[in-house]
Amino acid sequence: MTDSAQTRSAGRRQFILLAILFLAPLLAAYLLYFVWPQLRPEGTTNKGTLVNPVRPLPALHFVDADGKPQDESALKRRWSLVYVGGAACDDACVIKIIQIRQVRALLADDRVRLRRVYIAPDAAALQAARARFGTEQPDLVYLADTGAAGARASDFFQAHDPQALYLVDPLGNWLMIYAGDAQYKDILKDLKYLLKLSNIG
Repeated sequence: MTDSAQTRSAGRRQFILLAILFLAPLLAAYLLYFVWPQLRPEGTTNKGTLVNPVRPLPALHFVDADGKPQDESALKRRWSLVYVGGAACDDACVIKIIQIRQVRALLADDRVRLRRVYIAPDAAALQAARARFGTEQPDLVYLADTGAAGARASDFFQAHDPQALYLVDPLGNWLMIYAGDAQYKDILKDLKYLLKLSNIG
């Protein structure tokens, strides 16, 4: 074999190797996307359920613990983890409120960016919940829903799970829902990631 033939043979091998190195990732991507889609990794890592599309808060009407009228802006300016309570705050409700207190405390420096909100169906239920918690929940924001039927927070959040939590961003958009059986560690993981990426609130 002559030197020129050996050079051509070596050049051809290099070309084929470069072509394989270039085309192999494209072929693998094609196969994963079209032929074996079940092998693709899941697109999300969040533990809560994303609200898609994100829903801005409608006009809502509340009174706070002091009886002062509030509107949906009471859920804006900071991240809000909302619990929609029932006529009475039972043991499961108390456990959920303690759970979100732990989540907020474990956020360390970012805890000032998150507020915990308890929405009662009326002023009497709000006062009963406030009496039940006493001084144990000093940073919990209490609101009583005074909206008309069909225009209440429970209607907006479609609160079918009495232990669910709702995440509202500082711009007033409902982003996520956490089912009643969500673990506080999962909620904490989501919030840490979200607050790390977000510059608002």
